[in-house]
Amino acid sequence: MTMKKYILIFGLLGCFILPKAQEMVDIAGGSFSMGNASYVRESPVRTVNINRFYLSKYAITNAQFAAFLNSYGSATVKDGEFVGKPLVVADSWGVVNTAGTWAAAAGYESFPAVKVTWYGASEYCKAAGGRLPTEAEWEYAAKGGASQQAYTFSGSSTATTVAWFYDNSGNTNKAVGTKTANSLGLFDMSGNVYQWCSDWFGRYGDFGTSGDLNPKGPAVGASKVIRGGYRSLGSDDLHLTNRESISPDENYNFVGFRMARDYSTAVNTQKESGIKVYPNPATDYIRISAPVEISKVDIVNCEGKSVYSATHTVNVVPVSSFPAGIYFVKVKSLSDVAIQKIVIRN
Repeated sequence: MTMKKYILIFGLLGCFILPKAQEMVDIAGGSFSMGNASYVRESPVRTVNINRFYLSKYAITNAQFAAFLNSYGSATVKDGEFVGKPLVVADSWGVVNTAGTWAAAAGYESFPAVKVTWYGASEYCKAAGGRLPTEAEWEYAAKGGASQQAYTFSGSSTATTVAWFYDNSGNTNKAVGTKTANSLGLFDMSGNVYQWCSDWFGRYGDFGTSGDLNPKGPAVGASKVIRGGYRSLGSDDLHLTNRESISPDENYNFVGFRMARDYSTAVNTQKESGIKVYPNPATDYIRISAPVEISKVDIVNCEGKSVYSATHTVNVVPVSSFPAGIYFVKVKSLSDVAIQKIVIRN
C-alpha cells in the first residue's frame, strides 16, 4: 500500500525564519540611566530616552544564519554601502559550507551564530525585516526596560542563574535559552557570546547629552560596539554596562547578535495576499493561483536550501518526490508576493 503525502498550509512567514531564534519581545519605551561611573569607558552616566521597539528573545542561532546564507546566495554583502564586505567565516562552532550549501555545524544548530562579522549580522537583520539594536536599546533591554532593576547581570545579581561564563561554561558556547531569562523574557543578555550593536564605538563624553532620545553613537568610527560579555569572562566583566568594541570586519567564535525591529514596522499591517497555495490537505501536487500572471515560484526547505525554482508561469508543482518536512513556498506575481509555510507529511 502506497502512503500518500499530505500538505498543510499555514500563514505567511519569512522563508528562512526559524521560530525560536526569531521570536520578538515587545519592549515598552521609557527612560533610564545609561553607563557606570565606576568605569572610564562607561562614563559619564546620562539619562537616555528610548522609544518602544522589539528585540529577539534569543540570540540568532547557527541554524537561522545558515538558512539566511542559503537564501541570500552570497558570503559577502551584495549591494549598498558595504558591498563586498565578508558576512561570515565557517567554523566548527558556527556554520559550515559543503558543496556550496551552508548548514549549522553538527550539534550546534541551536547555539548562537558565531564567526559572523558586523556586516553579516546587519545583512541578516535587514533580510528579516529588522536591524541591529543600538547600544542604548541593548542596555535598556538588558536592564529590564521601563521597569529597571538594580541587578549586576541581566535578570539577576547571581551570574550562574542567568549567564554562561568562566565559572560554569567549560570555555564553550552553549545553546540559546538554557539559562533564566530577564524580566522582559530575554535570554543570554549576559554571557555566552558578545552581541553586535549597530553603533560605532565612542566614549560617552565625546557624543550625546543627557536626555537624548534614541541615541545612536558617533556618526563614524573604526570599530563597532559589542555587549554582554562571553563564556570565558569572569563575573566582574559581565556587569550590565560593560562595553567592548571590535572592527566590523572581524569575526570570533565568541561574538554573535540578536535582532531589533522598530515598533512601527513590527506591527503586522500586511493585507491578505491574493495569491493562494492549495488544497489543504493535498496529495502529490500543490496548486497555485493568483489574480494576475505568476512570474516566479521558489521552494526552499527549513535549512534555506532551494528544492524548486521556476521563473515562468507555473500553477501546479509536483511534490511527491520531496522528503517529509517543512518547506516555504515563495510566489511572485506582477503585483504581489506571498510566502507560505508547507508541511509535507508521509
